[in-house]
Parts: sequence; structure tokens; C-alpha cells
Amino acid sequence: MFSFEGTTPPQLVLDGVRRGAMGAFCLFGHWNVESPAQLRALNEHLLHAARAGEQPPPIIGIDQEGGQLIAVTGGATELPGNMALGATRSPELAEQAGRVLGRELRAMGLNMNFAPSLDVNTNPNNLAVGTRSFGADPALVAELGAALIRGMQAEGVMGSAKHFPGHGDTASDSHYAAPVVAHSLDRMEAVELRPFRAAIAAGVAAIMPAHIMFTALDAERPATLSRRILRDFLRGQMGFAGLIISDAMDMYSVARFGPEPSVRMALEAGVDLVLLAHLPDQLALADYVSAMTSPESVARIRRARAQISTALPDLDVVGCAEHQRIAQTIADRAITLVRDAGRLPLRPPAEATIAVITPQPRNLTPADTSSRVRIALADAIRRRHPRVIACELPHPASPDDIAAVLDAVAEAEIVVMGTISADQDAAQAALVRELHLRGKRPIVVALRTPYDL
Repeated sequence: MFSFEGTTPPQLVLDGVRRGAMGAFCLFGHWNVESPAQLRALNEHLLHAARAGEQPPPIIGIDQEGGQLIAVTGGATELPGNMALGATRSPELAEQAGRVLGRELRAMGLNMNFAPSLDVNTNPNNLAVGTRSFGADPALVAELGAALIRGMQAEGVMGSAKHFPGHGDTASDSHYAAPVVAHSLDRMEAVELRPFRAAIAAGVAAIMPAHIMFTALDAERPATLSRRILRDFLRGQMGFAGLIISDAMDMYSVARFGPEPSVRMALEAGVDLVLLAHLPDQLALADYVSAMTSPESVARIRRARAQISTALPDLDVVGCAEHQRIAQTIADRAITLVRDAGRLPLRPPAEATIAVITPQPRNLTPADTSSRVRIALADAIRRRHPRVIACELPHPASPDDIAAVLDAVAEAEIVVMGTISADQDAAQAALVRELHLRGKRPIVVALRTPYDL
């Protein structure tokens, strides 16, 4: 599965598609996306090159999860994400979210989404997954994940359940480290594996293994490179017959072996499509492993490509009013009041000042697009009450930064503070505690994960 830089496909890529040497692509927001219309034009070039060479349509995938990982913005519907769906407890909304993703991606010429994450997020320190998970309840993750897959695939976009057999109980990020999960197989069956069994039952098109070692299944290699996990367990014992697609092969957990050895090991383990991502010299790398081509993998890829429809929906569906309504409904129903001691809803007198403090949004992992977000909480409150002052806490925040915010809100009668993963940021936690010590009784809104509370 190739990647390339540019908002239009290079001639080298178009030639490769035409002659059948390149049949699958992973696109990236930072390399390939300017707008939905531009992305559709890019993909139409790839589809046209395949037709010109009498090749089946290429598989074209992207990370459009919703929440903290949204590759396509600029008019595309920005769904709240899996943890918000988990808070709604609604399989109906999860299926609607899947349909929104499917319709919009198809209209933009894509036919695979590297979603959903079926990781059961049992470890609050797991920044790599975080809001990408539906939550910590295996039954809920299984139900909502299967519903989202059904909705997305009903609209003609292949789902990719990830990160098999489960990235939810890790405290390190496989972009930078080589995580190890040491749970027993009984525990994994009860927790980590339950959503993947539900996804297989729902007919998920693809499964993406994790770059993580699971000692109960293979104490020597991460799942991506493990024949025991992919061929023996996923295919043999779980009966999965769809595509196995690796995660990005430039991530540390596998990249530490070197590009050629790691790609070779992934193919030997049973990966059908190796996602080359940001690795250099991708055609040369593909030539190096060409002798390892598996007839079974080729057959699975051909079956998947044969089912791709090249008739694209009208681009007007992207960001349409119906999809925005669904996104807003999910957001509204995701809001969870933990406690209020009778203080909410706020009904301040006209002369009262409300101070709104929010942290600077940032990417907490490479699988994150939060730094592109502008937090509009103060604007939303100002539309309902004119006397609002807004403060942004920088990252990293020094004691002087905290003192400046405290001074700025000193005269406010009401303080609302948004937090972003404050359980991982001592400065945010310190600011909330200091507001309490000064008698401000802040209303704290966890804007990302609930672990802050």
C-alpha cells in the first residue's frame, strides 16, 4: 500500500497504476489533502489511470476516524469520534456515523477507511488511543464498533478494524516505543478480543494488527510481524477471511528492524497489504519483496478491488445539513454531567462576568489532528451572556503563565475551565486546584477524555 507526496498524483504513480504495479494507496491529510473537491480530483486521476490500463480500481484509504483523528476537514463533516459515541451508548448513532463517513469518503473518491479503532481503552494513560476508543467496556465497544462498520460498509467504504488484538491497555505509543501487553489469553478473550469477534461477525472488510507484542500469543514478535497471531490465531482460530492491512511501517515498533526486513517479516506473518506510509523508495521496496507475493493474498486483494464501485456520489453530500445534524446530535448526547451541586444550568445576572479558560490544543500523538482545532467554548458562552473574558493556557505552561491566568480571572464571578488530558498535564491540574483555593469553584469541562476528572 503506497503513499506519495502531493495534492495530485505524480506521473510515476499514475504509470504504476496503469501497468498494474500499484494497486493500493494510503493518503495522508498533511501530504494529499487541501479540500474535499481537490481530494476527489486526486482520486479520480487514480481511478482513470486504472481504467486506462484495464486494471481494477485501486484501494484508496485514509484515516477519517472522527474526534482526534480527522484527515479531511475543510467542509467535510467532523464527527465527534468514538469516545463521544461511547458516551451516547447508542448503536443507532454509531451506525449513522458510519453512514456519514461512508457517503462522504465515497464522494471524495475513497473506498477504505482505516477505522474504527476497536481498542478497549482500559488504561487512562493511553494517549495513543484515548478518544479514538468507544470506551472501557468491551461489550459497548463491540456493539458500537460493529454498528459503525455496518453503516460505513453499507455505503461502499471498506472498514479496517484496529489495532488487533487490542491497543487499549498500553501506556506507551508504538509510534515511539515497542509496547508489550502481558495479559493472559482468557483476559484477552474477555476484553481485547471481544470487539474484533463482533467486527468479524459484522463482515468487516479488513483488520489492522497492532505494532505491539502480546506475550500470550507470541512472546517474540509484535502482532504485525507475528505468524502465530495473524495466520494461526486471526485466520486459523478466529476465522477471519478478509484483508489484513499493516499499520504504518515507519512507526518505531517495527521500523527499528529496518524497512526491508520489517516489510519482509510482515508479509511472512500473513499481512496482505503492507502500509508503507512515509518510508522512502517505495517502488524499490516493493520490487525487493515481489518474490514473496502470496497467491492467497493476491486473491483477497483482487476480490476486494472487484467490489469497488467507481460511480462516485455527488460531492454535495460532503458536509451536508443532514450529516451536520447527525454530528451535532452525537455531540449533544455525548455531554455527560458528572456532578453540579445544583449550580447548573448557569443563570448569571446581567452584570456578572464569566471567565472561560481553555488550554492550547495540540497533537498528543502522531495519530492526532487536534492542533488544527480552535476551541470555541468562550464564543459559545458569549452568544448567551455578553460579559465573557477568554484566556488560553499555553503548552507547556510555566508558573508565570498560571499566575497570569489567575490574575486575569480574579474579578470574574463565574469561572469555566476546559481541560485537555489534564491527567497528563500537571499545569492544568495545578490551575484548577489553585482556582479552588481562591474560592472560584470552577466549572470544569473535560474536553477530550474523562480521566481529567
